[in-house]
Amino acid sequence: MPDLYKIIERPIITEKALEANGQRRYAFVVNKAANKIQIREAVTTLFTQPDGQPLVVTDVNTLNVKGKEKRFRAFGRASVGKTAGYKKAIVTLAEGQSIQIFEGV
Repeated sequence: MPDLYKIIERPIITEKALEANGQRRYAFVVNKAANKIQIREAVTTLFTQPDGQPLVVTDVNTLNVKGKEKRFRAFGRASVGKTAGYKKAIVTLAEGQSIQIFEGV
């Protein structure tokens, strides 16, 4: 899986994830086949510091988020569906570093 843009699909912008940004922890939705080494390399090459220096990733935590069961009413009866599951990566950066796309959100 060499394409870096397929490893990191999108950032997670939630209240809980944005609070963790103050602790240098950033959350991303990643490809289910990506491992921690590939995620670390993708973050260091895709994002840079404001002064142009590469980021130093100290830790990568991954978890698989299961889809939730949703009930809805269709055609006069109750039906059950399911939301899609995904893989989440929480990346911790070195002291004094940040990712600029999360600043000011």
